[in-house]
Amino acid sequence: MPPPPPQGAMAPGLMPPNPGFAAAGGVMGPPPPPGMVPPPNRAMVPPGAPPGPQSRIDPSQIPRPGAAPGELVIFETREQGQHVAPPPAASRFIVRDRGSAGPRHMRSTINLVPFSSDLLNNSQVPFSVAVAPMALPDPEDDPIQVVDLGELGPVRCTRCKAYMNPYMRFMSSGKTFTCNFCSHTNQTPDAYFCHLGPDGLRRDIDERPELCCGSVEFVATPEYCIRPPMMPTHFFLIDVSQTAIATGATATACSCISLVLDDIPQQERTLIGLATFDSSVHYYAMRGPGKQPQMLVMCDVMDVFAPEGAPLLVPVGPNKAELQELLKLIPDMFAQTRINESCAGAAIEAAINVVKPIGGKVKAFITCLPNFGLHALKQRDSVGVGEKDKLTFLQSQDNTCKTLAMVAADLQVSIDIAFLAQGYVDVATFSDLASSTGGSLYQYTPFNAAMDHDLVLNDLKWNLLRPQGMEAVMRVRCSAGLDVKSYSGHFFRMPSNPTDVYLPAIDADKALLANIVHTEKLQPGTECFVQAALLYSTPDGARRVRVHTLALPVTDNVANVFKGADLDAYMCYLSRRVASTLPGATLAATRDMVTSTIVNTLLAYRKYCASNSSSVQLILPEALKLLPLFTLAILKGPALKDGAKPDDRSMWCASMMSLPAARITPMLYPRLLPVHQMLANEPGALPDGLVCSAESLEAGGVYLLENGHDAYLYVDKMAPPELVQDLLGVKSYEELGRAATLPGGLFPLIPLDNPTSAFVQDLLTKLRIHRSSFMRLRVARKGDAAEVGFFNSLVEDKSTSGPSYVDYLCHVHRLIQNRMAS
Repeated sequence: MPPPPPQGAMAPGLMPPNPGFAAAGGVMGPPPPPGMVPPPNRAMVPPGAPPGPQSRIDPSQIPRPGAAPGELVIFETREQGQHVAPPPAASRFIVRDRGSAGPRHMRSTINLVPFSSDLLNNSQVPFSVAVAPMALPDPEDDPIQVVDLGELGPVRCTRCKAYMNPYMRFMSSGKTFTCNFCSHTNQTPDAYFCHLGPDGLRRDIDERPELCCGSVEFVATPEYCIRPPMMPTHFFLIDVSQTAIATGATATACSCISLVLDDIPQQERTLIGLATFDSSVHYYAMRGPGKQPQMLVMCDVMDVFAPEGAPLLVPVGPNKAELQELLKLIPDMFAQTRINESCAGAAIEAAINVVKPIGGKVKAFITCLPNFGLHALKQRDSVGVGEKDKLTFLQSQDNTCKTLAMVAADLQVSIDIAFLAQGYVDVATFSDLASSTGGSLYQYTPFNAAMDHDLVLNDLKWNLLRPQGMEAVMRVRCSAGLDVKSYSGHFFRMPSNPTDVYLPAIDADKALLANIVHTEKLQPGTECFVQAALLYSTPDGARRVRVHTLALPVTDNVANVFKGADLDAYMCYLSRRVASTLPGATLAATRDMVTSTIVNTLLAYRKYCASNSSSVQLILPEALKLLPLFTLAILKGPALKDGAKPDDRSMWCASMMSLPAARITPMLYPRLLPVHQMLANEPGALPDGLVCSAESLEAGGVYLLENGHDAYLYVDKMAPPELVQDLLGVKSYEELGRAATLPGGLFPLIPLDNPTSAFVQDLLTKLRIHRSSFMRLRVARKGDAAEVGFFNSLVEDKSTSGPSYVDYLCHVHRLIQNRMAS
């Protein structure tokens, strides 16, 4: 009798073939009803193999996301002194810090670490830790406590400089402590001394957060400060070219900046500056309350400078009224402009010169490709580029932008860029400015002033109000036997200090990925440690050290490695690998790399954990059962699908290189909600999302699809007229297609005075809060771009972007079979 299959998700071939119903690979479904013959599936037969019996795939049994976003999980980071694998990143959970950092802040691709590099290589699972030091907590999470040790400052190991954490052991009646990172014995500072209890633990362990919590924040002493903490500084750049005025981009930018001035915290110490640009740069010197600003024009945009002595940066509080009045006047001042040149690159360098004495943030609103002055760019054509052609247009076309970004980062200047454009603006080149300075990119292409004003406003407000830090330095340390090989993310590295990453700005929407390697063998049954320490300045002027410590058990069993694998962190690793590989590579090579990566992992599982299983079964480890589905989503996404616009590819790459794991998986596999069913049910928590396939769509239904970045409202042509009337304000689906639209053919979802409309607006609010993103909403009408976007987001269906989920599973299965046979 053959041994039972290993624990794990098995698809296809979930069960042994039924007599007379064999599968060459595929999920087994029930036998067909009498008189019915199951359809053939030749794609599941390996090349060169003789035709086998026909088979049928049952889509209901292949692995799919199943966590309900409304389910609330209380997650304790450790139970009975042992590490606990975290819940899915996009699910709702409350963290209880029991001595190890929570998964919002640190999430490892493996929760049981192989004891040797050979075992890690055998598993073919990457070892990386996603670190989001400023991650947004759930309101009910255990808060990160602030530890103020006065003049003593944070207690650290004198050899490796690791910070005090729950795993350092006190010895000699508390007079010494042993570092859990390097095993060095340190003398306990007199001011930190405490007697040990009968259990060998300090008597004050429960009173000191750094001894019982995995995440703490130390108040930094003067030795951690090169200069006084910088003041929050924001310098806004607004495009006033003819295109910007005509499309409403200038008016939108001015309106949004004016509105957020009321919400800026620390108004007495926060500095604000403003400039506009077309073929020249126009500074605005704020001469004080009650006085009109003075315009200073810089016409030479090949040799930029900042006017000396002019009050270009002023506190928000006493100058708010004058700033808001100026922002109100700017669209009218340039209303009759005929200048269509843009010197955006020169304007950004000029803004850096303004804020460089103190550091700060430059926020640029760009409407068209910069074609004038310093850092002018050229239109790059991607027409005719095939899958075997190198995507050089995803690389920067101006190396001086990279140099400028490094200069800005060294000056503690961060650059945020919003693209309010109608077409190509070369996101690839601009992304260098944001990525090296810890900045953010926002894309609203094609921009529609009426539809996107609220989106721009909310993005700008969140940019200013989200948890964030300034002039930061971060280092990730590993215990003996492990080391950080490399980092990926939005940061700056100094050649003189390769161990630290420099972050002019860090916020809740940014994560760094630390790739870890073995330097020696570990001891099975023990724990290894990873610690991320972030030294930063808070917006209110304090200097802090935020420390996250993660403890992971060590194993010598490859099956445990797969059992403890983390899908969200794995996809964070894989997405960043695609984002870093694609520029300058070919689509074909990158696609092959993506599929080969997961095939290697699944083949290793088959080889070491399921070698006795039948070759007709594709057996997936339970923790990674959705790996093929999310990989397919990458292949069909903006980065790798045929026909995608260069700016869309570049924007995807830039997003994936900075987003935390909780934001990546929803972007890959959207949530599809049946609005018509939710209206009929009792209000409550959000239901499970439907399968992202057209098979989930019912005749007469209304659906909301969202991925944390975009949202689509889809109305079926057979939807009841009264539902269409209550929701959209038109009498029928046919009238929806004929209804007057906004420029660009867009139909707005306007709040109406009825329960149906109120329910949908409330649903949108809940989703936006859950995703920490306002999300661009589009009503999908027959034949328009929104309908195409909606159906392209149904990942599991076959489309021009790629195969169906079932076909891709069969393809992966076939590749594994071929590798096994060879």
